[in-house]
Amino acid sequence: MNLTSQREYMKIKIINDSTVTETEITVKCAAVDENLKRLLDELEHNNAKLTGRIDDKTFLISAEMIYYIESVDEKTFIYSQNKVYETDYKLYQTEQLLPQSDFVRISKNCILNISKLTSVKPLLNGKMEVHMNNGEVQIVNRHYLKDFKSKFGL
Repeated sequence: MNLTSQREYMKIKIINDSTVTETEITVKCAAVDENLKRLLDELEHNNAKLTGRIDDKTFLISAEMIYYIESVDEKTFIYSQNKVYETDYKLYQTEQLLPQSDFVRISKNCILNISKLTSVKPLLNGKMEVHMNNGEVQIVNRHYLKDFKSKFGL
């Protein structure tokens, strides 16, 4: 029995035009499959940015820089590897703006970037402890555990 595999290829066309003021990506397809969804999510991920402040300076923060976002005392903070920014966004707004592929809510007041995790550890109380590559530890509450496990591939 001779098995051969066929691989579908995607045609990519790039048109350089100096008169263009904004980059535009158009996708033509017969159907949106899982591979295309992942590709579109990656494009969105690379484009997602939030604004945050440290003291009196405002910064543009790309999604891949974000470790987690936390709401404390009706204020929202964005945590990067070694900086904490305050933002005017509400937690639910950041959840809508960030790509769904890498970000998951782990508690009522925290959204986590799973691409920044190094390990996970189940706890006796049905929660999960997550270790991030900047040394911080977060707890996934029971209510959010199913979504977290699905996203993390557990």
